[in-house]
Amino acid sequence: MGYMCNNWIAANLLFVLTLTGRAQQKVPNAVSEPSTPAAQGFHDDRYGISFGTPAGWQLNRRDGEVSTFELDAPTASPGTQMRAAVSIGFNPFPRSTFAGAYFYYSITPKVKPDACANQASAVAPRTVSFEPIGGKKFTHGYNEHGVICTESRDEIYTMPTHNVCYRFDLVINTFCGGEVSGAQDISQQQIEAVRGRLENILSTVRFDNK
Repeated sequence: MGYMCNNWIAANLLFVLTLTGRAQQKVPNAVSEPSTPAAQGFHDDRYGISFGTPAGWQLNRRDGEVSTFELDAPTASPGTQMRAAVSIGFNPFPRSTFAGAYFYYSITPKVKPDACANQASAVAPRTVSFEPIGGKKFTHGYNEHGVICTESRDEIYTMPTHNVCYRFDLVINTFCGGEVSGAQDISQQQIEAVRGRLENILSTVRFDNK
């Protein structure tokens, strides 16, 4: 299993890098990924899931090292366990109000299917949809919050199976601009470019039983 998983991760990391490079060319003033930290793979032996991360992103297995999962994913149920956090290690748009991007993988044990799906509730005008991830059907919702402006955007994906709720969060954080900061408000095109980078990671997710 380990040998097959490593081969799969290596192949999909090339896929991630190719797609990310294409996305950069379409957005003006985008900064390319640095070569370090190097691209790597993640595998959760306990819950049987793998995914790859591109170069320039940092992978951590504990909350609080580079992120705060509870603040970034407020719709997560009590008892949710963050299993991996992938954070961007550079600013792709340094002149903008971009503050960070995070890919979270978490699980909630002993949860009913309805409670799992409800974690992915969508803020209007978004609606709940269903998306295939790693050959599985996930509920897809959306959440955002902020005080003066929108400071956090979270694409949420959940799936219940075998009394466990699998969850992925694709989070983009920004700060409120103005004359003092001198930064330009991040554009919708730039937001979509960052979200595309996060979706590239999501596209590499695989389950061991597939």
